[in-house]
Amino acid sequence: MTAGEDIRPPLRLVPGLGWSNRPSTVDRSRHGPDLIDLIRLVGRRPNDVADGPAGCAVVVFEPLCVPEPLRTPAYALALGEDGGLGVDRLPLVGARFFVHEAALHVRVGDDAVMAEQWDALADRTDVPVRLVPFSAGHVGVLRSSFAVPDGRRPVEVLERIALDVPSSRARFRHRAADYRNR
Repeated sequence: MTAGEDIRPPLRLVPGLGWSNRPSTVDRSRHGPDLIDLIRLVGRRPNDVADGPAGCAVVVFEPLCVPEPLRTPAYALALGEDGGLGVDRLPLVGARFFVHEAALHVRVGDDAVMAEQWDALADRTDVPVRLVPFSAGHVGVLRSSFAVPDGRRPVEVLERIALDVPSSRARFRHRAADYRNR
């Protein structure tokens, strides 16, 4: 290798994402959290909020589906996951969940699966589940799913734009009724 030679991998066109020199999540199926999500959950920085059982409260955001620990067995199965997973997989104490309104319209399974899932979210009283409405517009930090310790910038954005819990529950119930009445 000569001085000044570029050792970075060549850029390649990633469908739907543009040019990149790194692997894309589009190129592989996602099974559970990415490594960066785990690092964010475990690695704390000075002044991080630390009030959950593992040392920090966690905030989970999903733009296109229901977060994994809140999925009904039928919904998880329709996503191609083991129907026995769910609430027991992640501790819910100290967790808060946000779901984008787009997830209400992404069909997973049949109408009965969808109605059951949205009713289940509307009935949750153990953890807060809030809806981020389309009317919030595009917010750059919410481009993809994440699980981060409370206190990070994306959490501040979610708190500002999401519906409150009672309004979110009402929207979940309304969507469940839409699926039941089809």
